[in-house]
Amino acid sequence: MEFPIIEQNLLGKKTKYTYIAIFKKDVPETQAGKDNAYFEGFIKYDLENEKIVDRINFGETKAAGEVYFHRRDNPKSEDDGYCMSFVYDFATDKSEFVMWDAKTMDPTPVLRTSCKARVPHGFHTFFVHEDELEKDD
Repeated sequence: MEFPIIEQNLLGKKTKYTYIAIFKKDVPETQAGKDNAYFEGFIKYDLENEKIVDRINFGETKAAGEVYFHRRDNPKSEDDGYCMSFVYDFATDKSEFVMWDAKTMDPTPVLRTSCKARVPHGFHTFFVHEDELEKDD
């Protein structure tokens, strides 16, 4: 596992949950060396009780880079938000942007949209809300 992520507004504070990407064991020969990290899914880990809460798998022919967590507007709890990543399908040679409910860890995405081009793995993610872009700082 690699790239643990927490709710960014809680950096430096005690948190209960982290979301951690799981390395993909079997990368197709045709893909080897194209990206520097392949993940097959991610877990939600309870830091207080030191246990895995749940896991989401991307699919047998799919891999992604790191997963990012972003809170909902007006969250009710630390895990009230979304986990998101760009997921690449080796079988179709297509990428999708996919979001899951981080609180429920339902394996059915709340959003899935195709990308016009393949998105390589290995870059670090960050989410910026539209109103943050409009600030004149």
